[in-house]
This record gives sequence, structure tokens and C-alpha cells, in this order.
Amino acid sequence: MVVKTVKNSHIHAGQVKRAFSSASDSYDEHAVLQREIGDRLIGHLNFTKIDPKRILDIGCGTGYFTRLLRGKFKKADITAFDLSESMVATTRKSHAHRMPWHGSHHHASGNAASLPFKSASFDLVTSNLAMQWVPEPELMLAEMRRVLAPGGLILFSTFGRRTLSELRQSLAEIDPGNAGHVLPFPDVMSLGDAIMKLSVETPVTDADLFTLTYPDTISLVRELKGLGASAAAIRGRKSGLYGRALIRKLEKQYSERYRDENGRIRATFEALYAQAWYKEEGYEHRDGMIPIKVEGDLKINGI
Repeated sequence: MVVKTVKNSHIHAGQVKRAFSSASDSYDEHAVLQREIGDRLIGHLNFTKIDPKRILDIGCGTGYFTRLLRGKFKKADITAFDLSESMVATTRKSHAHRMPWHGSHHHASGNAASLPFKSASFDLVTSNLAMQWVPEPELMLAEMRRVLAPGGLILFSTFGRRTLSELRQSLAEIDPGNAGHVLPFPDVMSLGDAIMKLSVETPVTDADLFTLTYPDTISLVRELKGLGASAAAIRGRKSGLYGRALIRKLEKQYSERYRDENGRIRATFEALYAQAWYKEEGYEHRDGMIPIKVEGDLKINGI
């Protein structure tokens, strides 16, 4: 069995930044699913014994998940981080008045694949639905592990392979070349394989499947754009991907196959969740050999 690694090299990072910056005012209006997935992601911590003093939230967006973290870990220092300065500014404004016994808030912007923080800086490193917009998610994973302190936990969500399968199929039926303009999301096995390349232990992955309905195709497209999911962020896309001519064809194709008895079209979204604990580097199993860590001097007397 061949397991593919997670790659998003077709993502145009500069366009992603511009798209999400322009969507900072409209994001919350459309982010119902993102909030639901965030609620489920934070719920994973209900089964985890951890009391972090320093937390990093990567891809904070408008700050919804950051606020969930604050509600759960009131005394922790929390850093909200995003590629878009506009999103970080929105998160900063959304913080409630800080009580004296609350931990501090910090804010920073930059590339998730090259975090501007020292190694072992955080006890909990989280990310809710940001990884799919990173050109090389494996670098983001490596950076999440780098800034994780001993005893710390990585916790994140991303969209899975079945996300927008109806849209991808409809576009492909209109023109096979269009299918590549919907992000190819990873499956659980690919994600798990990428995590196992890190120095972590007790990795856990699971998934949820959501079906959302819309009055028509243009409503789905508008929601995706309102969330910052612009087709312009995908390298090599055709100009005018969602122009009027294509929308008309898409409306017909999509409706014929995916309209329900109430006259609404459906769209599938798959959420993947993953968590893993810090593991000291340099003691992974290699080639079937189990390394032995020895404290102090080792003396062996010959026979």
C-alpha cells in the first residue's frame, strides 16, 4: 500500500494572505461550520490531562478558537498567530477585557511553515482549519513540533479528502481541467503518516463528516469566497474560474445531481482532527532497532 504525503505546493501563499485579509470583515458571517469544528476540536481536550502555561494558536483567523482556548485555560499566556495581519488585528479587538488573574494575550503574523518563535516555547500548539492553506503542510507540522515544549501537546484540525466532493465532480464534468481548482485535501491515512514522521508519541486522528445545504450554487460559491477560500489562491487556476458562464453551467450540472427534495443543493465537508504529544528527538525506532538511552558512563566487562 502506498501512502501519499501531505503536499499543497499548488497553493499560492501570497494570494491566500490577500484573500483572507479581504475576508476578515465577512468571515464570521459565513463561518458557522468553522465554529462547529472549533467546538469539536476544543472538546478533544476534555479527555486530556494538560494544564498549559503557554499556548500558540496558529491560523487564529478572527479569534474564535483563540477565545475558546482562553475560556478553558484562563491563566495561560496565549499567542494568536495568522498569515494575515488583518485577521490578527480582528482577533486582538475581539478579546474580552482581561481580568487580573487571566493570562496575557500576544499577537503575531507570519508564515506557519516558518514560525517566528524559539524552540520549545509552548506547552500547547493548536490550529483550527488553517493547514489546508499552507503550501507545505509538512513544514508546518515540523514547526509545530519544534516550538513544542517537553510534555506538550499538538492539537489541530484540517479539511479532509471528501470536502467539496460534489463541487469538484461537477466542475470536472463541465471541463476535466476544472477539477484541479478545488483543493485536494488529505485523507486520514496521509495525515497520520505525516504526523508519524515527527518526534511525537501517542498520535490520534479521527474525522467528522458534515453535509450542508444551500439554496443554489452561487450561494455556496459566495460562502466560500466570504470565508477567504478564493480560487485565486490556487496556482495555475484559469482566469474567471467562477465567472458568469461557468456559474450557469455549474448551477445546471450541480443541481441535476445534488439537489434534495426541498430544492436545495448539498455540499460535503470532512473535518480531520489530530493530536500528538511531545517526544524527545533522537530515540525513534529505526530499521526495526530499539535504541537504548543510557544515563552516565556505560562500562562493559569482557568475557
